[in-house]
Amino acid sequence: MLEMLLEEELVTVLAVVDRDPTAPGLKMAEEYGVTVYSDVAQALKKCAPCVAFNMTGNEMVEAVVAEVLGSGGVIGGMESKLILSMINNLKKAKEELRFQATHDPLTGLRNRRYMMEQLNQGVSQAMRYRHAFAVVMLDLDHFKKVNDVHGHAAGDMVLAHMARVLRGGMRESDIPGRWGGEEFIVLLPHTDAKGAEHAADQWLNYITSAPLVLAGGASVAVSFSAGVASLDLNDKESDLKRVVDGLLHTADSRMYIAKEQGRSRVCATGDAFGTFSSDHA
Repeated sequence: MLEMLLEEELVTVLAVVDRDPTAPGLKMAEEYGVTVYSDVAQALKKCAPCVAFNMTGNEMVEAVVAEVLGSGGVIGGMESKLILSMINNLKKAKEELRFQATHDPLTGLRNRRYMMEQLNQGVSQAMRYRHAFAVVMLDLDHFKKVNDVHGHAAGDMVLAHMARVLRGGMRESDIPGRWGGEEFIVLLPHTDAKGAEHAADQWLNYITSAPLVLAGGASVAVSFSAGVASLDLNDKESDLKRVVDGLLHTADSRMYIAKEQGRSRVCATGDAFGTFSSDHA
């Protein structure tokens, strides 16, 4: 309960009172920089709060508080439980909204907007401190066929499976996300083109090692085509937007080169954007 109040933006905790100096609540309060007391009356006089939460259920505590703040200045019993429940529900709702704003609901990966923010931030830092940075764009092969033959529920399973593979093959610093449709993107800080290509090859080897068994018992082979782009530390370009756009263009271009070369592969060289056939799924 105390943790909820301490983290709630609408509430300011002025002090925490407990006669037991070893109480966990006092330690938590000190970690948050909140003053702790052992005497209720002293705390009330020093802090002059608007209201006091009595989380002990002790009627004597409520009587002491009422003497200082008045009968309306103490919240205890069922009232305190209801208010804390409301705060908890509000906190959960805020967390859900924050999650929805940055995550793809189907795969649980970060969404395109968040990935663009992280891409700009990561490239900016890499340019400033002159360290490697790579981007991998991935597109599931024959995804439309999966939807047409097995239905969209099967397609959703394939997308979720791809997300699990990416999460399982990431370093802590790597950031995987869903770019849109059947496309995914992975940001790899402190990684050059060779390292990013090796990582993508590992993901591809893993996902192609066994077919995905669908809910109805049928199985589908899952693979992807990927394009790798890395920051050119010798490039004199200083405009962040141009550098970011260039990385995305190159990764996307190479992803389609991989499609044209037969799919189920990783391409880390070449730039033939605009030369591909319309059937690249």
